[in-house]
Amino acid sequence: MTFTWKTPPWQRNEDCTHLAVTLTNTGDGQVALTTESVRGDDATEALADLLMGPGGTGSGAALLPGLVGVVVRRGIDVMWMAQPPIHVAAKAGEWEIGVEGADAEEVTAFSAADTRDLFARLQAAYGAG
Repeated sequence: MTFTWKTPPWQRNEDCTHLAVTLTNTGDGQVALTTESVRGDDATEALADLLMGPGGTGSGAALLPGLVGVVVRRGIDVMWMAQPPIHVAAKAGEWEIGVEGADAEEVTAFSAADTRDLFARLQAAYGAG
């Protein structure tokens, strides 16, 4: 896969445009949520910034043990960042991610497999970050 951006989002000197919420299975049916502001023109670019960016996740977010997925929301909303309206449930061995009141153009959920796949493609194209 080739990426269409001229400058990768993690190398841009611009304000953050999205929130990324990393969902991690902590055991016993519990899921931890970690929020971070990220840059990008769309949800995929914002996820790339999370995966390769300067926050130290360049080698970690996609490889987290228990990674359930990542939810990316367009725009910065402090209330959403403090308590994202995300619901996660394990059903038939799969994780279902739901976002209360989500607008499909505003919120994108990436599964763990999608997140790891993008990370692998980014590393193939750009190296370790």
